[in-house]
Formats: sequence, structure tokens, C-alpha cells
Amino acid sequence: MQAVNQSLYNVDWLASVWRITTVNPFVDNYDVKSNKLVERHIAPFPEALPQRLISFFSKKGDYVLDPFCGSGTTNFAALSLFRKTIGYDLEKKYIDMAKRRCGDRGMFVCNSSESMKEVYNNSIALCITSPPYLHLRHYSDNPDNIGNMKDPYPALRNVFKDVFRVLKDGGTFCINVGGVPDRKTGYWTTFPFDVLQLCLDIGFRFKGTVIWDKGLRLKKWNIDNQAISENHEYVWVLEKI
Repeated sequence: MQAVNQSLYNVDWLASVWRITTVNPFVDNYDVKSNKLVERHIAPFPEALPQRLISFFSKKGDYVLDPFCGSGTTNFAALSLFRKTIGYDLEKKYIDMAKRRCGDRGMFVCNSSESMKEVYNNSIALCITSPPYLHLRHYSDNPDNIGNMKDPYPALRNVFKDVFRVLKDGGTFCINVGGVPDRKTGYWTTFPFDVLQLCLDIGFRFKGTVIWDKGLRLKKWNIDNQAISENHEYVWVLEKI
């Protein structure tokens, strides 16, 4: 009988809404090894998010993949929980950042994750990622970066299809996406739900949702205009069947 992960006795983890403070992208990261401040990724997410998901959906020795690894938050969390890890990113500066953060442990590939030929079929227990999309952040001027594409869906579909390929049967895919307002109309798009449907069309089975509550983030504009501030993101939890 497999031992129960003691951290999962924290009842807050068992609720579908996780209150986790965001990471300020404008605060430099302190590197203990070099004893200096280093650049942080422009769209980081807190380590607590992948730590919880890794604890739930994998075990020691499993491979954890992030096809949009950025500064390596998922990879660092995986290593700290005694998992093996693989990260992909198009931008060399982020791959270098992730390698430094992880102490040159794990496998990092500076290439598109639309075809992860370095990863074997049915070899990954868990994939956790937060993809770039709809010009929400400016990662680089690279036209191949999905964040710069006017229509990101074909490229995202390619990535998700390859995630399906490399996952083991019964493996878990956790994808973190937030709401995106339309620049022309100001109304919110259905992007998070479009991404979920994209994954279902590929063949993933929907297991559930975690709502990442990022805390109260009201601005004066919200108060003056009585407009709701969207202070949450979704984590779609999917399974390869």
C-alpha cells in the first residue's frame, strides 16, 4: 500500500479554491549560490502552486514536465520534492535562468514544445504549465513565441497534442490559465474555456478545477466604475486516457 503524503493532510489543499499570494515580477530574485540579485521572469507564478499539484498527482522519482518552463518554477518545485524534471522554453535567457535556479539539475531544452522529440512516448507522470497567450505579456520579439501570435490556438493544440503523447496512461496535465480581456471591446474573452475544450478535443479527460484565488487586488478604477476585478485564475486538471 502506498504511503499517504503527509502534506495532503492540510485541509486547505483539499478545497477547490486555493488562496496563494502572487509573485511580484518586478522584484529581483536572490541567488544564494552567487550571492547576488538576478533577473526574475516577467510572468512568474508562486512555487506553492506547482508544489501542491506535484504532491497530489505524482510520486518520488516521477518525471514532471513543463513545456513553457520560463524561470523554472515547476522544475524547481519538482526537484525539491524528489522528482525528475524536464523544461522547454523558446527563449535562451529563460532556459539559462531555469538552469541556474535548479542548480543545473534536470533537463532543459531551448526549443519549441510543439514537438518535444527529446521526450519519449508515455514517459511523463505529470505536466504542469502556464502557457503564453494573446499578447498578455511581452516575452520577446520572437514571432514563433505563442504569446506573440494573434491566433495562438493552432500552436497550443500542437503543444497539448505532444503533451498527450509523452504522458503515461493515467498521467495528469495541469494547465494554469487566466481570463483575458479583448483589447478592442474591453469584454472578457472565453480563452480559458477554449483551452479546456481544445484539450478535451485532443482526448484528455476532465478531472476537475482548482481556482487560484490571488487575493484582493482592487484598483481605484474598479471602485470608481463599480467594475469587478478578476483576481483568480483556473487550473484545469486533465487526465490522459
